Amino acid sequence: NMASEVQNRERVLDELVGQRTQELADKNMALSDAQSLINKELDLARQLQLAILPDTFPDITNCSGHARMLPATQMGGDFYDFIQLPDGRVAMVMADVSGKGVTAAFFMAVARTCINSLVRDQANPGHCLENANNELCRQNPLDLFVTVFLGIFDPKTGVLEYANGGHNPPLLLSADGQTQWIESTGDMALGVLPDMPYIVAKKQLSPGDMLLSYTDGVTEAMNDKAMFGTDRLLASIGEFQTTDLQVAIKTLRDKVRDFEAGQPPSDDLALLLMRWHGPSGH
Repeated sequence: NMASEVQNRERVLDELVGQRTQELADKNMALSDAQSLINKELDLARQLQLAILPDTFPDITNCSGHARMLPATQMGGDFYDFIQLPDGRVAMVMADVSGKGVTAAFFMAVARTCINSLVRDQANPGHCLENANNELCRQNPLDLFVTVFLGIFDPKTGVLEYANGGHNPPLLLSADGQTQWIESTGDMALGVLPDMPYIVAKKQLSPGDMLLSYTDGVTEAMNDKAMFGTDRLLASIGEFQTTDLQVAIKTLRDKVRDFEAGQPPSDDLALLLMRWHGPSGH
């Protein structure tokens, strides 16, 4: 009787283990299916996010440009924009939302749409950032912020008017190979405090000059030993003047990724490069 009872208990235990194992397998399958669906949705969202950013620079005979954004995860908070204005000038935006991932991506979409719409109506970079800041402060339940460089360039004269809301200053690459940082205006990121003024500054470009704007995903890229930093950035742009803009952007992007040596990207990365060929007819 004891042997029979032990056998019955073993059989019941085996059946229970089998049932629990099957239940666990079913739950794992359901979790795998759910994760696969989430990944598919995130991939679609990433494609849509990248699709709202312009692929090409406006068709201007004496001015050319190229830009790209690479999110650190499926979606990112960095963005750029090119907007051709009715008076023939072109607005260039480089921006970086705090954080990364889905939350930053949603705020990026709001900020990009807001700035894009405002700059078409008021082609003054300071007024545009001031009004965009007020809009973002009203639509910011998670207290995010975005740093923005907004430049409006006149291809007829080579004059760049710009405002800078807390973003790292762009680099000016002269035709003679010299480099200099575009002077920062020292103003605050957007979405922090309403009713903030934004100073407008001007820079005269010479024929052949190039403007490189970027987010800190470039200079703050890391491997297990160091950051990429501004020194490596400056050393990486020596051949830009003799290189196609698209190739130059890809080359710099690849250098950053190679420097990371297989480490997951610590932040989103965006690059924008614009070259002025000189006044019309030159």
